[in-house]
Amino acid sequence: MTISEPARILDSSWIIDVNLRPLCESIAEFAGYEFGDSDWRAVETALPATDVEQDEWYEYPIVGQPAISLLVAVDPGSSVVFVRVRGVNNERAKLQIETALRIFATWELAQ
Repeated sequence: MTISEPARILDSSWIIDVNLRPLCESIAEFAGYEFGDSDWRAVETALPATDVEQDEWYEYPIVGQPAISLLVAVDPGSSVVFVRVRGVNNERAKLQIETALRIFATWELAQ
């Protein structure tokens, strides 16, 4: 990404809450980053303090190529997590992430 090229934010989307870790791992894979247990602990620990209705999000950096940020917020009283992705600067990454969001919103993955 060049300085003059703005980093895009994929608008808020939701996924089934139990799919959050697989989504994090998938997005990290698209960026060439290995999302491990310590990464997951950071997201999992911060998640209860978020609230999409109050516009309180947790932002976690995925340090890869492209370097992106994952923003998450719970929807109180439901079993979904809202997701935004900041820093998507190419069409391929955008399509991969949008596809993953669609899958993780549609099917509950087996643990």
